[in-house]
Parts: sequence; structure tokens; C-alpha cells
Amino acid sequence: MVAVLFFVAAITLLAPAIASSAQPDSVEISGVPQAAGELFAEAMAEHDIAIEIVPPGREGLELTARLTDDGGLIERAISWTIMTPNGDTVYSGEAPEAAIATPPGDYAVSIRYGAVRLNSMVTLLEGNRLMVSYVLHAGAIRILPRVQNIVAPGAAPDSRIYSLEGRHRGRLVAISTVPGEVVRVPEGLYRVESAFDGGNARASTEVRVKAGRMSAVEIDHKAGVARLSYVGAPDAPVLWQLVDAKGQAVLAAEGLSAQAVLLPGTYTASARINGETLTATFGIAAGETRDIILGN
Repeated sequence: MVAVLFFVAAITLLAPAIASSAQPDSVEISGVPQAAGELFAEAMAEHDIAIEIVPPGREGLELTARLTDDGGLIERAISWTIMTPNGDTVYSGEAPEAAIATPPGDYAVSIRYGAVRLNSMVTLLEGNRLMVSYVLHAGAIRILPRVQNIVAPGAAPDSRIYSLEGRHRGRLVAISTVPGEVVRVPEGLYRVESAFDGGNARASTEVRVKAGRMSAVEIDHKAGVARLSYVGAPDAPVLWQLVDAKGQAVLAAEGLSAQAVLLPGTYTASARINGETLTATFGIAAGETRDIILGN
């Protein structure tokens, strides 16, 4: 038998009714409360299809994806889930493509690529092998948070990406905790909010992401770094507390040492050890690293 291929381009279908049942948390950005969570599915699933005529019993699906209409196939791992309309999973895996042999019928396809979520419904007819190439309309953001004049602040960064337009406006799209990490997102306008694990330094910026392109975001914090250390018994249980000049807590930690990325100002560090409290008041400027050592 000679295989016959039929090509159909630029098909756009509505997403299926199957969706995540998780109830996301609530966040607020620019005064607009929105839902925050993993689900970031597009309302429409654009794709190209090709149909190969095969003998009955050899039906199947071959799924791939592209970042843009005219882009090449994505060669990185994509998370695929294929389900029947009643919710039975027939395929789940991470690979550049999903290829399965499956009987004719309707199938719900869910795609996850970074923060990109896409759902669609496909119908496989008898005697067909259906090849579908989805268009994700996605790009990427590379986030590099920095502290002024300090090459390696040591504190773990926390970068949060929020959508600023469309039906997902205000939604938390992704969180990055690795400097220089590439986060894949749908094309659009985003707000990146940057902080560090410990301290009160905050900074933000806006970035527009274009499909098929990566936007580099460098966020400079006008802050300093305080390194807190206790010199005494190496097995002493130490509880740290750091407050600003107004008495507001900016850090609580346990251990012989702690670190905080701080806005310029005056702070008081307290170390509580076996019922005794040691304190030190210090000032810090942008780009400065201070070692605060407490001990008996």
C-alpha cells in the first residue's frame, strides 16, 4: 500500500473543557487581585496537521510543537498528556514529540513547555495517522538579579514573573530561583519582581517577550549585604532576628550564621543563644558588604 498524506495548515481549535481542578492562591499586582498558579493555558490551540492513510488497526498520533508559525520544531523536552474525553490517560511523557498508536476517537491534548500551557481536542478517524504540529507563540526571559557592586551576594534570589495583559493580567506565571535561568513564557508583556531569600531588598522591571526570542533582564538592586556570624560554641542553637530602624523585622533565621540583602539604612541584629541575647546595631550602604560578628 502506498501511504497518502493530506496536509491542512493553520488550524485553530477551541480548547477542551478538561482543565486543572487545582484552586490557585490569590495575589495582587497593581491593585488587581488575580489567581496565581501553574495553569497558563491559551484559549485557542493553533496547529498544522497532516493525515497519513494507514491500514485499519495502525492508527495513531504524532505530536510536535513550534515556537512560531514559521519556526522549526522544538527539540527540547515538552510535557505531553493525551487523554480520552472521560479522563483516561493514554499517554504522558516528556520529549520533543509524542508519538503513539491509539484507536480512532476523540482525544484531549495538554502541552506544557516551561510556563506555556496549551490544550486542544483532536479527532482521529479510522484508517488515519494524524500528525499535529502546535504553534506555542512563546519566547523566553533570562533573569539575572544583581546587588550593586557585589559580584556574588550569596543570598538565594527569588524572581517572580507576572502577566500584565490579556485575560491572564495579574497572574503569577513563573518563579525563578537560579540566576541566569531561562524561563519560557507565552509572548506578551510581563512584570519581573526580584527579591532575595533574606532581607528587604526589592526591585522590579517590565519586559515584552516576542515569540521565538529570548529577552535578557538584568535587575540591579541598590542594596548591601550583611553577613551575620556567632563566634562561640560550635553546636550552640542560635536564633537570629534582624530589624530595621523602625523596628520592623526583615530577617529571622537559625544557625551559626545568616545573611541578608538590605536596603541602605540602619539595622539591629540580635542573636539569642540559650536564653541570652546579643545585639549589634550597624549601618549599611548600597554596594557594601558588612560582617557582623557576635559572641561571648
